[in-house]
Amino acid sequence: MSRAHYTGRPGVPGARVLRCLSVERWRYAPHVAVTALAAGLYLQTLRFGFVLDDKHLIVDNTFVRESFSPLLAFAHHFWHGSSAAAIYYRPLVNASLALNGRLLGWGPAGFHLGNVVLHSLNAVLVLLLSRRLGAARWPALAAAALMAVHPAASWAVASIVARVDILPALFVLLAWSAYAGPAAGDVGDRPRLWKRPLIVGLLFLGALLSKESALAFLVVPVLGLRRMRVDSIGVTRAAPVWGTASAHVLACGLALAASVGLRRFAGVGWLRRWNGMDPFVNPMAGVGFPGRVYDALRLSGRYLLYLFAPVWFSDPTDYAAPPRIDAGVVLAGLGLLACTAGLLVLWLRRDPVALPLGFSLAAFLPASNLLVPIASIYALNFLYMPLLGLCLAAGLLLTRVPTRWRGPETSADRPPGWLWAALPLAALLLVASSREAAIWRDGVALATAWSDRFPHYAFARGSLGVALLDRGDSQAAVPPLRQALSIDDRSAETRFNLGLALLLTARNREELEEALRWTRLALDLDPGYAAARVNAGHILLRLDRPAEAEAEARAALDLAPGLAVARLNLADALFRQARTIEAGAEFQRLLSDDPVDPRLRSAYILFLMQSGDRERARGVAQDARRDFPGIGLFDFCLARIEAASGKRDEALALLRSAIAKDPEARHWVASADEFKILMGDADFEELARP
Repeated sequence: MSRAHYTGRPGVPGARVLRCLSVERWRYAPHVAVTALAAGLYLQTLRFGFVLDDKHLIVDNTFVRESFSPLLAFAHHFWHGSSAAAIYYRPLVNASLALNGRLLGWGPAGFHLGNVVLHSLNAVLVLLLSRRLGAARWPALAAAALMAVHPAASWAVASIVARVDILPALFVLLAWSAYAGPAAGDVGDRPRLWKRPLIVGLLFLGALLSKESALAFLVVPVLGLRRMRVDSIGVTRAAPVWGTASAHVLACGLALAASVGLRRFAGVGWLRRWNGMDPFVNPMAGVGFPGRVYDALRLSGRYLLYLFAPVWFSDPTDYAAPPRIDAGVVLAGLGLLACTAGLLVLWLRRDPVALPLGFSLAAFLPASNLLVPIASIYALNFLYMPLLGLCLAAGLLLTRVPTRWRGPETSADRPPGWLWAALPLAALLLVASSREAAIWRDGVALATAWSDRFPHYAFARGSLGVALLDRGDSQAAVPPLRQALSIDDRSAETRFNLGLALLLTARNREELEEALRWTRLALDLDPGYAAARVNAGHILLRLDRPAEAEAEARAALDLAPGLAVARLNLADALFRQARTIEAGAEFQRLLSDDPVDPRLRSAYILFLMQSGDRERARGVAQDARRDFPGIGLFDFCLARIEAASGKRDEALALLRSAIAKDPEARHWVASADEFKILMGDADFEELARP
């Protein structure tokens, strides 16, 4: 191409810029631009923390940090190492998280960076695959840019655990690129006849081992059995030549069989049933057939609308109300039928666009709740793979649009007229995606956004309560937890969390009684809830009902024998019943099991002080000061002991040390009776003043 093609038309706007964008001069400029667009948009997520399932899968999961976890992940279910049920089989995602932590650290920034890198790779692969499928340069670039900035990708990129959608998309794009690659040499060259199908099958297996919904890729080689036509625009690579089309289907079938075998090996089934779903998280689980179909269609219509008009996603539907057929259900059903019929027509006409549209529809169905239930009713990250297919289809369709500045030799190189009109739309999508990603910055922001968008979703308000508890704002956590239970009271965890919030904010006996009531209501739904047993015991101790607290502590220990906080409750309950020897034995057992826990040491010191064994309490406190020199609590405990022994100077010196290490120690003085003998002392009054 000569430079004259860009300079020979005076009056063309941006001619100098177009010369700089010449493909001959900047061969990799589109790839760099797409990477910068995708990465730049989501670099803000590096400041985000761990949210929701991130904590179960990464923060509190010891398995992911084990030495050989990237390999051992293939022998376990997705949630292995956490308290979640044995569901799903996604070993490549687990392996990627384990490697991510080793390479970039176990803080949230490294994991978010991993998601950004994967999304950028996917956007570039959309560009490359679009070109391989036959899209012109500018339409392929537009398709990749759409993938990079579409708001439907925001949840998948901004949520760490939503890597389960980004990683399989990467394998799908690689498998599709191998499937649609150059066909030369395949026919009549038997040593290479199975090379491409083998590569496609292995990459498809990688997608299946990342997420079950990657099964949608099987639609591509199946539809490709009917060879697509050669368009006037030169689309010749939408499917392999006939000699290997069936081989690709067979290779993908073998990959599917291999994934099923690995799932069986790990003890994981393939499909989830509705009766195994938590209706608090997915309210459709509590709706019978055919009402569940109506609800699923209504929500599917909202998802489809968001893919094509991603302005704002919300859902005011009350799924606790009796399901009914309304305009939303009818329109969504007609829309899905129209998509299916249109796809069939395109396929019968051998139109290459049928392949990406077929993949998009097949990938959309798992998110719809029409075929199988999904864990959360609202999961916009599920739209990531359907979006991938739509972007590829857009690249092919835009190639057919007549363009301005069409020359005899450079029509593919000149920017088409629609590109300038698309730039403002791209800017709007960029802003929308940035705002959508921002709701994932922390648990409170996310749950607040969900509560606003889905006002009848109990899980959203319950999550807001949990996020506020995690932040330490127990008072603010009570209202959203009450609202969650007013919408749907079938969650033992939410009942427990409300009891916990009430316990932390209780100022009188009545509020403690209400906290106990909600905790026991949680146990009514789940008698094996060990944490609820512990909290019930703690509340009963505060209510001065030690015999009942002992029963709850022993029940908790039956459920979880190594639960230290339950044994601590038991020791306290025994002491309050004047069973000092039994209480001391429990404390000794606690300290022998975990000698490095400062909380247990402080509880033991308090027990010894209350039981009157001041000398032993002094010895334990002195040992604790030596073992934990940075903790002011042990200086404070020893100050109490010395004050009770009449050693004024020693008590004041220890109190100064405690306040220097922890300024909050000033507020502890009022609750310690041992310091009453120092009242009126000027030095003590100065130290005790808030």
